[in-house]
Parts: sequence; structure tokens; C-alpha cells
Amino acid sequence: MNKIKFLGNYVKLHNQTSAELLQVNFTQIDEDTPQELIDYDTLKVDGSRYKLDCTYYIQLIFLGNYGIPFSTLRNISYEKMEYYVSNISKEFEIEIKEVK
Repeated sequence: MNKIKFLGNYVKLHNQTSAELLQVNFTQIDEDTPQELIDYDTLKVDGSRYKLDCTYYIQLIFLGNYGIPFSTLRNISYEKMEYYVSNISKEFEIEIKEVK
């Protein structure tokens, strides 16, 4: 099974352990990005946040095993884009790596 790794446990995941990849988009984070998107994408269950840089990202849309959809932003590269697009409709194991 494919894996999607997260550096910490994010609120948006709702403790789901697997998810089907539904869609892959390009997006840009800049000064016009709604704060709601940044808050959604970066909030961890411990209250800390992941810092997003102002740049382009791949946005991945998943449907988790509890039926709760979520998205995540990943640094952009041709190889990553090709990998994720080729795995649309496939199941991913959610792997949480706690950062110390």
C-alpha cells in the first residue's frame, strides 16, 4: 500500500489511518491566500503549526477511512506530481512521524 507521511498529528486527519486519493491540484500560497486555508492545513493536535512558505504546492485531496475528507499541501516537483496523479483512486496508509 502507498503511504502518505505527516510530520506530526494534524487536526484535519481526525485520527484516520488510511485514505483514498481523490484529486491532485496545483495551488499557490502567497499574501492573498485565505488564512482559513493556512490554519486548516497547518494545525496539529498539540496546537503547534507547520510553517508554509510562500510558493507553489501540490494539493492532495483524500477521503479518509472514517469517511472524512481532508487535503494536504506538498512541495512541488515533477516526480511527486507524476507519482500522485498515477495513484489517484488508490489507498494510502497515513503515517504519522512525531517530531521531537
